[in-house]
Amino acid sequence: MASELMPLVLRAALFASLAILVLLAVRRPLLRWAGAALAYQAWLLVPIVVAASVLPGRPAAIMQSVQVLRPVQALAAQATTPPSAGQADTLLLVWVGGLVLTALWFAIEQRAFLRQADAGIAGPASLGLLRPRIVLPQDFSARYSPAEQALVIAHEGAHIARGDLHANLLAALFQCVFWFNPLVYFGARRFRQDQELACDAAVMLRHPGQRRSYAEALLKSHTGVPRAGLHCHWQSPHPTKERIMSLQHTPPGILRRAAGRCILALLATGAFAATLGARAEQAASTAAPRYSIELALTTVSAPDITLKADSFLKQEDKRVMPRILTAAGQQFAVASGEWRVEMTVRPGNAPDQVWLDGKLFKGSNLISEPRLLTQLGERAGIKVGNGGSNDFSIAMTVTQQP
Repeated sequence: MASELMPLVLRAALFASLAILVLLAVRRPLLRWAGAALAYQAWLLVPIVVAASVLPGRPAAIMQSVQVLRPVQALAAQATTPPSAGQADTLLLVWVGGLVLTALWFAIEQRAFLRQADAGIAGPASLGLLRPRIVLPQDFSARYSPAEQALVIAHEGAHIARGDLHANLLAALFQCVFWFNPLVYFGARRFRQDQELACDAAVMLRHPGQRRSYAEALLKSHTGVPRAGLHCHWQSPHPTKERIMSLQHTPPGILRRAAGRCILALLATGAFAATLGARAEQAASTAAPRYSIELALTTVSAPDITLKADSFLKQEDKRVMPRILTAAGQQFAVASGEWRVEMTVRPGNAPDQVWLDGKLFKGSNLISEPRLLTQLGERAGIKVGNGGSNDFSIAMTVTQQP
């Protein structure tokens, strides 16, 4: 299980990091040109890329025509080499431990915020996945003017209508799964900031003449840092200056928004294709080589008494087996009478060498565990016996398949 799961997690973490780096690079140009809504929606690229990196199947057939992505493919092939079995077991234990601790931290922070909300200390905020609601502090009416109160409630209502609470749950899950990746935490913080900017822009689109009141409400509220959690808090950790400066931006027109959506769709498609292409390259570079093995077995039966010089003559049974096709690391077995050989072929120290790891049984008894290093195309053999009855030998010639 660990040998299969941990390479999957490490590969997903690599592609998540690449997607976050791309988004961090284009974030400010997107904010200026396409608006906060498109910049926020662009964070969908991260789960899209991660999903493409862990999809089952063989992406090589899909992505054979993607040649422009060679640098990304080479990076993925080098960075996601599967760990050994022992390393995978250790990594699995450490990863599960970190995941549980991170999830526990989120649960503690969320529970503490709920207690503050029930006591009338926390807020304004929106919370709840199944039954979303808006919570307000006890001093809400005293702190804000009626116009500011309406804008704050509209802001939190926009979070609920846009599904931001569920998006925060997905961001928290990403941080739990990839707790070891600092880029995921940094990306999650920027994601929450863009979420607030997009929500501010949505409210200002409906209330274009109340920018001053909105800015004053922001200045009154931005004290302290709210607890981390799944809720959307008016007192976000976003820099106040950037939120107020964003209120002065002219919303993009219909044509620019349409062009931004097209660019975002192309970016998502390209990211999905890049991930599949990188997986195809990795699969091609790490695919286990296949070998053809020609076998010849010789067994010696019990002696037959003859009249020639009153001597014992051995009766040899020479048997040429059909060729066996096998992959590196895959075990195969051959038997002759009471003898049975289990063998595994692995790449050797040089390109033209292979290791032959075997177990030789007589009946149910393990006789020996030979390990041979041989050249491709050359004959290697194992022989058991001292020239008497019931001797056994096997000869193998290994060639690599294209």
